[in-house]
Amino acid sequence: MEEKMANKTLSRREALKALGAGAAGTFLAACAKAPATPTITPVPTNVQEVQLPVSQELEGFSPALSQPAEKIKLVYWWGNNYEPAMEFTHEVIKRFSLAYPNVEVEPVGGQDCDAFVTAAAAGTPPDLFHTWDCVERMGNWAARGMIIPLDDYIAASNFDLDDFVQGIMDTCKMDGKIWGIVDTAGVFLLWTRPQLFAEIGKQPTDLPKDTDELWDWADQLTTRAADGSIERLGMSLPNWLWSRFTWIVNFGGTLWDTATNEPTPEHPGVLEALNDLVNQVKKYGVEELNTWSASIGSQGGEQNPWLAGNLVMQVDGDWTGQQIFDFFPDWEFGKDYNAAAPPPPPAGKQRGESAVAFWSWPWVIPSGTKYPDWSWELLRYYNSPEYKVNVHAKFKEILVQKSMMDDERLWWPAAKVSQSIVKGGRKLTTVMPMNPVAVEYSNILGAAFDSVMNLAETPEEAMARVKQETLKAIQESQS
Repeated sequence: MEEKMANKTLSRREALKALGAGAAGTFLAACAKAPATPTITPVPTNVQEVQLPVSQELEGFSPALSQPAEKIKLVYWWGNNYEPAMEFTHEVIKRFSLAYPNVEVEPVGGQDCDAFVTAAAAGTPPDLFHTWDCVERMGNWAARGMIIPLDDYIAASNFDLDDFVQGIMDTCKMDGKIWGIVDTAGVFLLWTRPQLFAEIGKQPTDLPKDTDELWDWADQLTTRAADGSIERLGMSLPNWLWSRFTWIVNFGGTLWDTATNEPTPEHPGVLEALNDLVNQVKKYGVEELNTWSASIGSQGGEQNPWLAGNLVMQVDGDWTGQQIFDFFPDWEFGKDYNAAAPPPPPAGKQRGESAVAFWSWPWVIPSGTKYPDWSWELLRYYNSPEYKVNVHAKFKEILVQKSMMDDERLWWPAAKVSQSIVKGGRKLTTVMPMNPVAVEYSNILGAAFDSVMNLAETPEEAMARVKQETLKAIQESQS
């Protein structure tokens, strides 16, 4: 089946770009086109925090191949086009040649998944590709023979998959094989403005014990104008695909059965989560929520409603912390802002084990590469502390390998919160296991979530429809 573009989901790049846009657009519509706002260029609080390594030794990396007799060049594609990130990362990549002087790596930034598909179709793929903003397409690529399984390389290298935190590699597993290795991941957190908690008799360090208490606090923290319109919202309702995924898995919902290899949008946890959100929509009103969203202006940059104090609590990715470094670097964690795992529902509302959502971004080795053994060796280097800790600590991205998570270079609050979640015993999930129709399924879900949140359909009606439409997509893919 011809691969289709995901036009209903926010990509990683769009999500990060939207840092300056806040909750812009129609409040309850995940599919709304993002407004044209200036692109935020994240800058670390202190660009001197992580320096380029200078040692002749590569931290945590032991070469496994013999030096090639002749010079070879490996082409590496990834999606980042943020100049400081490319400059620093490409310098770390060059250090691979300290182990292999006859191997040159040519990293090319700004290469998206469409470019990869085009190159693969032409028989000229890169030697290694970072999925960046389209992990959902991996299942389709594997089914079409565009990427290779890595099981033999993993076994031959004694590559330690158990070092990854639980569940994080599910986006790379399909048909009993492993098709990629996760680089890093975003974790979805409850972000709060705790200085406002005093209004309801809470301390800045207090957190709601469950989702019922969360909504109760949100209701108390919501303020209204004389005409009854919302001025400050206590808690935003998840309004894009991944924040809604986060709410679903928090209630124990499962969207895909890996045993039967079928979608499960009708799972009791999915329905419980959606009905929980519907109850909040009904409490405030669709028009009232959209009016509030429209009333707070462009919502760009420091006028983002959560930063500006027009919104007290929200569920969003760890990159929310970057907004603080960009616009309010003097804010103190635990005083001016806080972050934690979303609280689970009360036990009586859990329809499975409550989980915390991670959005992972793997590397894949394309079929047709001239040097697959060297592609794997480069991938092994990228999984060493030399690359992973230095690069991701530089730009405050979350690591998902247990052996690296306690590194002192990972000092920023979201990294510490992520570490505490991993060690805290809650289930972790990447929500959408690798499957050949993940793009189509995500599109169908996104449209159905919008319909539910706008009270056009009940969760039960919408998820029954999603089930049938996705099963049809599976049949089409198999034909």
